[in-house]
Amino acid sequence: MSEQNKKKFPLLLGCVITFVVVYLLFKFVAPVASAKIVGKDRPLPLPSTLMLIYMVLTTAALAIFVTTSQDKIDEFKRPIINFLKGKGVLRLGVLVVLPLLAGFVAYQKSAPRVAPPVMIRVQHPTLPGKFEPLQNPFRKPTDEMVQKFVAEKGLTVSGAEARTLFDQHIMAEGRDLFQINCRPCHGSKADGNGPMAWGFRLRPADFTDPGTIATVVEPFLFWRINEGAFGLPAESSPWDSAMPAWKGEIPEDDMWKIILADYDTANKEPRKPEKIH
Repeated sequence: MSEQNKKKFPLLLGCVITFVVVYLLFKFVAPVASAKIVGKDRPLPLPSTLMLIYMVLTTAALAIFVTTSQDKIDEFKRPIINFLKGKGVLRLGVLVVLPLLAGFVAYQKSAPRVAPPVMIRVQHPTLPGKFEPLQNPFRKPTDEMVQKFVAEKGLTVSGAEARTLFDQHIMAEGRDLFQINCRPCHGSKADGNGPMAWGFRLRPADFTDPGTIATVVEPFLFWRINEGAFGLPAESSPWDSAMPAWKGEIPEDDMWKIILADYDTANKEPRKPEKIH
Protein backbone atom coordinates (compact mmCIF):
# COMPACT_ATOMS: atom_id res chain seq x y z
CA MET A 1 0.00 0.00 0.00
CA SER A 2 1.40 3.40 -0.95
CA GLU A 3 1.95 6.22 1.51
CA GLN A 4 -0.84 8.23 -0.11
CA ASN A 5 -3.38 5.42 0.35
CA LYS A 6 -2.59 4.89 4.03
CA LYS A 7 -5.39 6.11 6.24
CA LYS A 8 -4.12 8.87 8.54
CA PHE A 9 -5.31 9.29 12.10
CA PRO A 10 -7.56 12.39 12.24
CA LEU A 11 -5.54 15.35 13.44
CA LEU A 12 -8.47 16.97 15.29
CA LEU A 13 -9.22 13.75 17.16
CA GLY A 14 -5.52 13.36 18.02
CA CYS A 15 -5.41 16.86 19.51
CA VAL A 16 -8.53 16.21 21.57
CA ILE A 17 -7.15 12.89 22.87
CA THR A 18 -3.79 14.52 23.70
CA PHE A 19 -5.52 17.29 25.65
CA VAL A 20 -7.64 14.79 27.61
CA VAL A 21 -4.66 12.52 28.37
CA VAL A 22 -2.55 15.45 29.65
CA TYR A 23 -5.44 16.59 31.83
CA LEU A 24 -5.90 13.11 33.31
CA LEU A 25 -2.16 12.82 33.97
CA PHE A 26 -2.02 16.06 35.93
CA LYS A 27 -5.39 15.50 37.64
CA PHE A 28 -4.98 11.90 38.79
CA VAL A 29 -1.52 10.47 38.04
CA ALA A 30 0.65 13.40 39.19
CA PRO A 31 -0.90 13.61 42.72
CA VAL A 32 -0.32 9.88 43.30
CA ALA A 33 3.22 10.01 41.89
CA SER A 34 4.04 13.07 44.03
CA ALA A 35 2.82 11.27 47.14
CA LYS A 36 5.02 8.27 46.33
CA ILE A 37 8.07 10.47 45.73
CA VAL A 38 7.79 12.32 49.05
CA GLY A 39 6.64 9.24 50.99
CA LYS A 40 3.12 10.42 51.79
CA ASP A 41 0.15 8.05 52.08
CA ARG A 42 -2.31 10.51 50.53
CA PRO A 43 -2.35 12.00 47.00
CA LEU A 44 -0.98 15.54 46.69
CA PRO A 45 -3.33 17.31 44.24
CA LEU A 46 -2.03 20.16 42.13
CA PRO A 47 -3.45 23.63 42.90
CA SER A 48 -6.22 24.63 40.47
CA THR A 49 -4.21 27.63 39.25
CA LEU A 50 -1.27 25.39 38.39
CA MET A 51 -3.62 23.00 36.58
CA LEU A 52 -4.94 25.92 34.54
CA ILE A 53 -1.39 26.98 33.62
CA TYR A 54 -0.49 23.46 32.48
CA MET A 55 -3.63 23.12 30.35
CA VAL A 56 -3.09 26.54 28.75
CA LEU A 57 0.48 25.49 27.89
CA THR A 58 -0.85 22.22 26.46
CA THR A 59 -3.37 24.12 24.33
CA ALA A 60 -0.63 26.48 23.12
CA ALA A 61 1.63 23.53 22.22
CA LEU A 62 -1.16 21.86 20.22
CA ALA A 63 -1.92 25.14 18.46
CA ILE A 64 1.76 25.56 17.51
CA PHE A 65 1.87 21.99 16.20
CA VAL A 66 -1.29 22.41 14.10
CA THR A 67 -0.12 25.70 12.59
CA THR A 68 3.31 24.45 11.48
CA SER A 69 1.97 24.00 7.94
CA GLN A 70 -1.05 24.91 5.87
CA ASP A 71 -1.75 21.22 5.27
CA LYS A 72 -2.11 20.60 9.00
CA ILE A 73 -4.38 23.64 9.37
CA ASP A 74 -6.60 22.41 6.53
CA GLU A 75 -6.66 18.89 7.96
CA PHE A 76 -7.55 20.20 11.40
CA LYS A 77 -10.38 22.42 10.08
CA ARG A 78 -11.82 19.90 7.60
CA PRO A 79 -13.97 17.81 10.02
CA ILE A 80 -15.23 20.98 11.73
CA ILE A 81 -16.25 22.58 8.44
CA ASN A 82 -17.82 19.34 7.19
CA PHE A 83 -19.82 19.05 10.39
CA LEU A 84 -21.05 22.65 10.20
CA LYS A 85 -21.99 22.30 6.52
CA GLY A 86 -23.68 18.95 6.98
CA LYS A 87 -27.28 18.19 7.76
CA GLY A 88 -28.97 15.88 10.19
CA VAL A 89 -30.31 15.50 13.69
CA LEU A 90 -26.84 15.12 15.25
CA ARG A 91 -25.62 18.46 13.90
CA LEU A 92 -28.83 20.21 14.94
CA GLY A 93 -28.70 18.60 18.36
CA VAL A 94 -25.11 19.63 19.01
CA LEU A 95 -25.64 23.21 17.85
CA VAL A 96 -28.75 23.55 20.02
CA VAL A 97 -27.89 21.45 23.06
CA LEU A 98 -24.33 22.74 23.64
CA PRO A 99 -25.33 26.44 23.89
CA LEU A 100 -28.27 25.52 26.14
CA LEU A 101 -26.03 23.37 28.33
CA ALA A 102 -23.40 26.14 28.57
CA GLY A 103 -26.10 28.64 29.50
CA PHE A 104 -27.54 26.31 32.14
CA VAL A 105 -24.12 25.75 33.74
CA ALA A 106 -23.39 29.49 33.73
CA TYR A 107 -26.78 30.18 35.31
CA GLN A 108 -26.25 27.54 38.01
CA LYS A 109 -22.90 29.09 38.92
CA SER A 110 -24.11 32.70 39.00
CA ALA A 111 -27.69 32.39 40.27
CA PRO A 112 -28.09 33.55 43.89
CA ARG A 113 -29.11 30.86 46.35
CA VAL A 114 -31.00 31.37 49.56
CA ALA A 115 -30.87 28.45 51.95
CA PRO A 116 -30.60 28.08 55.72
CA PRO A 117 -27.20 26.89 56.94
CA VAL A 118 -26.96 23.24 57.88
CA MET A 119 -25.06 24.19 61.04
CA ILE A 120 -23.50 27.26 62.60
CA ARG A 121 -20.24 28.03 60.79
CA VAL A 122 -17.21 27.94 63.07
CA GLN A 123 -14.41 30.25 61.98
CA HIS A 124 -11.75 28.56 64.13
CA PRO A 125 -12.02 24.84 64.88
CA THR A 126 -11.96 23.79 68.50
CA LEU A 127 -8.57 22.69 69.79
CA PRO A 128 -8.70 18.93 70.53
CA GLY A 129 -8.46 18.14 74.23
CA LYS A 130 -5.22 16.18 73.95
CA PHE A 131 -3.40 19.30 72.77
CA GLU A 132 -4.76 21.71 75.40
CA PRO A 133 -2.24 20.85 78.19
CA LEU A 134 0.78 21.26 75.88
CA GLN A 135 3.19 24.13 76.44
CA ASN A 136 6.00 25.47 74.33
CA PRO A 137 9.13 24.25 76.19
CA PHE A 138 11.21 27.03 74.66
CA ARG A 139 8.90 29.87 75.70
CA LYS A 140 10.07 29.53 79.33
CA PRO A 141 13.07 27.18 79.26
CA THR A 142 14.12 25.38 82.43
CA ASP A 143 17.51 25.83 84.08
CA GLU A 144 18.42 22.31 82.98
CA MET A 145 17.81 23.18 79.32
CA VAL A 146 19.97 26.29 79.57
CA GLN A 147 22.77 24.47 81.39
CA LYS A 148 22.76 21.69 78.81
CA PHE A 149 23.05 24.29 76.03
CA VAL A 150 25.96 26.02 77.78
CA ALA A 151 27.76 22.70 78.22
CA GLU A 152 27.22 21.61 74.61
CA LYS A 153 28.49 24.94 73.28
CA GLY A 154 31.43 25.06 75.69
CA LEU A 155 30.44 28.48 76.98
CA THR A 156 31.70 30.06 80.19
CA VAL A 157 28.59 32.08 80.98
CA SER A 158 25.82 31.62 83.50
CA GLY A 159 22.66 33.20 84.85
CA ALA A 160 20.81 35.78 82.78
CA GLU A 161 23.54 35.93 80.12
CA ALA A 162 23.33 32.16 79.53
CA ARG A 163 19.56 32.32 79.26
CA THR A 164 19.78 35.20 76.78
CA LEU A 165 22.21 33.30 74.58
CA PHE A 166 19.96 30.23 74.77
CA ASP A 167 16.90 32.25 73.72
CA GLN A 168 18.80 33.82 70.81
CA HIS A 169 20.06 30.43 69.67
CA ILE A 170 16.59 28.84 69.76
CA MET A 171 15.04 31.80 67.94
CA ALA A 172 17.71 31.63 65.22
CA GLU A 173 17.02 27.91 64.78
CA GLY A 174 13.29 28.58 64.65
CA ARG A 175 13.73 31.28 62.02
CA ASP A 176 15.86 28.95 59.87
CA LEU A 177 13.29 26.16 60.19
CA PHE A 178 10.49 28.58 59.32
CA GLN A 179 12.27 29.79 56.20
CA ILE A 180 13.06 26.23 55.07
CA ASN A 181 9.68 24.61 55.71
CA CYS A 182 7.08 27.39 55.88
CA ARG A 183 8.32 30.30 53.73
CA PRO A 184 7.21 28.80 50.35
CA CYS A 185 3.55 29.25 51.38
CA HIS A 186 3.51 31.62 54.35
CA GLY A 187 6.18 34.01 53.06
CA SER A 188 9.47 35.18 54.53
CA LYS A 189 7.58 37.82 56.56
CA ALA A 190 4.79 35.41 57.66
CA ASP A 191 2.31 37.54 55.72
CA GLY A 192 0.97 34.75 53.48
CA ASN A 193 2.83 36.00 50.39
CA GLY A 194 5.13 33.05 49.78
CA PRO A 195 6.10 32.09 46.20
CA MET A 196 3.72 29.11 46.24
CA ALA A 197 0.82 31.07 47.75
CA TRP A 198 -0.31 32.25 44.32
CA GLY A 199 -1.06 28.65 43.33
CA PHE A 200 -3.79 28.21 45.96
CA ARG A 201 -7.41 29.20 45.50
CA LEU A 202 -7.46 30.30 49.14
CA ARG A 203 -4.20 32.01 50.04
CA PRO A 204 -2.40 31.14 53.30
CA ALA A 205 -3.33 33.23 56.33
CA ASP A 206 -1.54 36.51 56.99
CA PHE A 207 0.02 35.99 60.41
CA THR A 208 0.73 39.70 60.71
CA ASP A 209 -3.05 40.27 60.81
CA PRO A 210 -4.08 40.63 64.48
CA GLY A 211 -7.07 38.37 63.79
CA THR A 212 -4.99 35.26 63.07
CA ILE A 213 -2.30 33.68 65.28
CA ALA A 214 -2.56 36.43 67.89
CA THR A 215 -6.04 35.12 68.75
CA VAL A 216 -4.98 31.52 69.47
CA VAL A 217 -2.79 29.79 72.04
CA GLU A 218 0.48 28.14 71.02
CA PRO A 219 -0.86 24.56 71.31
CA PHE A 220 -3.36 25.49 68.58
CA LEU A 221 -0.52 26.20 66.15
CA PHE A 222 1.24 23.01 67.22
CA TRP A 223 -1.94 21.05 66.41
CA ARG A 224 -2.34 22.69 63.00
CA ILE A 225 1.33 22.13 62.09
CA ASN A 226 1.27 18.59 63.39
CA GLU A 227 -1.92 17.33 61.72
CA GLY A 228 -2.53 19.82 58.92
CA ALA A 229 -5.77 20.05 56.96
CA PHE A 230 -6.36 16.30 57.24
CA GLY A 231 -6.68 16.65 61.02
CA LEU A 232 -9.47 19.23 60.92
CA PRO A 233 -12.83 18.14 62.40
CA ALA A 234 -15.76 17.30 60.15
CA GLU A 235 -18.07 19.96 61.57
CA SER A 236 -18.26 23.18 59.60
CA SER A 237 -16.32 21.62 56.74
CA PRO A 238 -15.13 22.17 54.09
CA TRP A 239 -12.29 24.13 55.68
CA ASP A 240 -10.61 24.78 52.33
CA SER A 241 -7.12 24.40 53.82
CA ALA A 242 -4.05 23.14 51.95
CA MET A 243 -1.93 22.87 55.10
CA PRO A 244 0.11 19.62 54.99
CA ALA A 245 0.53 17.37 58.02
CA TRP A 246 4.11 17.72 59.30
CA LYS A 247 3.81 14.92 61.86
CA GLY A 248 6.71 12.55 61.26
CA GLU A 249 8.40 15.09 58.98
CA ILE A 250 9.45 17.70 61.55
CA PRO A 251 10.46 16.74 65.13
CA GLU A 252 8.17 18.14 67.83
CA ASP A 253 10.93 20.31 69.34
CA ASP A 254 11.47 21.88 65.92
CA MET A 255 7.73 22.56 65.62
CA TRP A 256 7.82 24.52 68.87
CA LYS A 257 10.84 26.47 67.61
CA ILE A 258 8.96 27.27 64.39
CA ILE A 259 6.02 28.52 66.45
CA LEU A 260 8.34 30.88 68.31
CA ALA A 261 9.59 32.15 64.95
CA ASP A 262 5.99 32.47 63.65
CA TYR A 263 5.08 34.93 66.37
CA ASP A 264 8.41 36.74 66.32
CA THR A 265 8.42 37.16 62.51
CA ALA A 266 4.82 38.38 62.53
CA ASN A 267 5.58 40.64 65.52
CA LYS A 268 2.70 39.13 67.48
CA GLU A 269 2.24 37.52 70.90
CA PRO A 270 0.28 34.29 71.44
CA ARG A 271 -2.98 34.36 73.31
CA LYS A 272 -2.52 33.45 76.96
CA PRO A 273 -4.54 30.45 78.20
CA GLU A 274 -7.34 31.37 80.58
CA LYS A 275 -6.79 30.24 84.15
CA ILE A 276 -9.71 28.29 85.61
CA HIS A 277 -10.18 29.07 89.31
